[in-house]
Amino acid sequence: MFGISLISLIIRFIFGGLAVTLATVIASKLGGKLGGIFSTFPAVYLAALVTLSVDFSGNKLVYESIHLSAGAVIGIIGCIISVALTAIAVKHIGYRKGAVFSIACWFVLSCIILALKHI
Repeated sequence: MFGISLISLIIRFIFGGLAVTLATVIASKLGGKLGGIFSTFPAVYLAALVTLSVDFSGNKLVYESIHLSAGAVIGIIGCIISVALTAIAVKHIGYRKGAVFSIACWFVLSCIILALKHI
């Protein structure tokens, strides 16, 4: 996916940023657990999927869409596990350390899942 154009990157940046902003506003208005549902809106995935058509067409577009979606599945599994672990960690080590733990946990889990997928 390194063969994407500058316009595709710009569209992804704008679309993803707007979606994250909207999800944040909605989450702040709804508060609590209901707001958390909107905070997990898959903006980056949707932006990437939509903009694939800028750089690819035909069978190559289908192949790249499948490839992107497979990576998204790995990422979301890592996300689900890390959110569960983070909820526990924040209670025990506090908000700041819990936030750092969350990012590190998601990254490590996603790499492990990716490695297991390719074994």
